[in-house]
Amino acid sequence: MAKSGGPSLRDDLKQVTRRKLVDAARECFEDKGYVGTSAEDIASMAGASRATFYLHFAGKYEILAEVVEKDHISLMLELVETLGEMDSLSVKDIRAWLDSFSGIYQSTRRIMRAWIQAGGREGSEFNNVADAMRDRFLDVMTGKVLAVRERSGVPLKRADAEIASLLMFIEIERFCYYVYLRKLPVDREAGLDLIARRWYDTLTGT
Repeated sequence: MAKSGGPSLRDDLKQVTRRKLVDAARECFEDKGYVGTSAEDIASMAGASRATFYLHFAGKYEILAEVVEKDHISLMLELVETLGEMDSLSVKDIRAWLDSFSGIYQSTRRIMRAWIQAGGREGSEFNNVADAMRDRFLDVMTGKVLAVRERSGVPLKRADAEIASLLMFIEIERFCYYVYLRKLPVDREAGLDLIARRWYDTLTGT
């Protein structure tokens, strides 16, 4: 009898084990940070062995990247997609969008703290993963900036849109970093209001 083309029971079990490892890693990284978490900690919490961990992941940085991808990056990319779909573009619209961005960062602040810790500990392998994620975000953001500027009647060259996207990303990402991770005593609402006005000028070409 010919085998079906679907996944085997073994493949299903591997996926279940991988999900357990990712869920355990999320809990460990949130509770103990990147430095305080070991592969053994993650495997133990998932009810797996150290050897099983390394069958699925090359190291802590790789499983952390998967957690960040699921919990943070995917949500941010979905949010960026909505930027060019706004029926109107006003400071109020952008302010609401930034509030959503800020809300995601706030809810994922503990895992992002581990991500930043990892950046200071790991070598080129981690940097390659981090750079790939950043580039994906900026590529989507650039496309949205180009689309919004085209609709506004003030088109940008792609190279200029890439710079604008990078500066916009740095502004909101660093603001959230200092507010939620470094707990800088600043007025969050006033900061988002100011960023919204600056973004409006960039997106409309005013």
